[in-house]
Amino acid sequence: MDYNLWSAWEWLTGISRMHKGMAYLRRKAPALAVVFVCAVGLAWNFSIAVFGAHAWGADYNQFSAASRLAGTGHLYDWDALRKIEAENGAYEVPTGRLPVVLYSHKLLGNFPYAVARSIWTACGIAALIVFAMTWPGAGRPLMMMALAWSLPATLVVLYGQDVPFWVMFFAAGLLLIGRKKPWSAGIALSLCICKFHLALGIPVMLAAQRRWKTLIAGALAVSVLIACCFLIEGPGWLAGYAKMSHLPAIAPPPERAPNLYGLASWLPWASAAEVVAGAAIAVLLWAACRGIGEVGLAGAAAAAGGLLLSHHAYAGDCTLLIPLSVLTAQRQGAPGWLRLWAVLMLTPASVLLLLSQKPWLGQVLIAGFVATAVWFARSKPLSRPAHS
Repeated sequence: MDYNLWSAWEWLTGISRMHKGMAYLRRKAPALAVVFVCAVGLAWNFSIAVFGAHAWGADYNQFSAASRLAGTGHLYDWDALRKIEAENGAYEVPTGRLPVVLYSHKLLGNFPYAVARSIWTACGIAALIVFAMTWPGAGRPLMMMALAWSLPATLVVLYGQDVPFWVMFFAAGLLLIGRKKPWSAGIALSLCICKFHLALGIPVMLAAQRRWKTLIAGALAVSVLIACCFLIEGPGWLAGYAKMSHLPAIAPPPERAPNLYGLASWLPWASAAEVVAGAAIAVLLWAACRGIGEVGLAGAAAAAGGLLLSHHAYAGDCTLLIPLSVLTAQRQGAPGWLRLWAVLMLTPASVLLLLSQKPWLGQVLIAGFVATAVWFARSKPLSRPAHS
């Protein structure tokens, strides 16, 4: 009898433990799902990185080599730059960065090239994580899943580009705006000068939302940085920069550029088409930012709009689309089909189309999504913007 009672007790306690275990799994299911999705995405992108390992740090070579020339007056001497790059045994890449940006890379100059490149890669990964964790209004789990699956983010890390720092500076600026620190926000946003051609949407956003303090602080900080360029490299750096920027090796083929410049290249009167489309995007961005109350959503629209307006962009620069895609996908007021489109933008589809035999399909997909998402953000404002 005692044995039967003990068996019954064990059975009951076993059932209780099983129910507790199931309840625990149910509570942890969302987190486990996020971990699983991130793991699969990272595995996919790791395979891409392994496949392209021969190009690891290809763009970092220009930063390392150019930093040695910064301050000598020969920063944009292509022959001198190419000679230093050849010493590293990596790809020879002309530099399109400003003297003040390249001078900051001297911090890594005391390390051997391979060590400096590894440190740069680690810092880039850390910058992407900070960007994903701090972008205002974006769900952290969805941002991390998007980052894990992002082929553009993988490309910028693989090639050693500085896009991760650009999006981190932008996220920091938006975070400071949200915390009512407009002057500090302007200084943070000014650091996006590292890839200034992608930042055309930032002043549009700030002016549209009448964030004058942030705009003034950013303009003053940029002026100081430009003045530093003359102090570092001398008065002739602008002419040298203009000459190097026209080298074929630094200009991406427009047919595969993820912007209006690339899309217009397929049309008659390409330059006129780009100007008209660019003006339309700028007006749309202005109108949208006037009605958007969420600083994260306004910033996402500005980042994506800046990508379209840029005249120089690669597939890796599509990293700028992550915030707008995530915020659109998670937004309850957005149409279902638009949210599905946003999820599609978080997959490798657009980049793979850019690299296909019909890259214009990828350009249409990107430009169409940005314009549509910004339009719906404008037409369904959540609150009024705060002025600062």
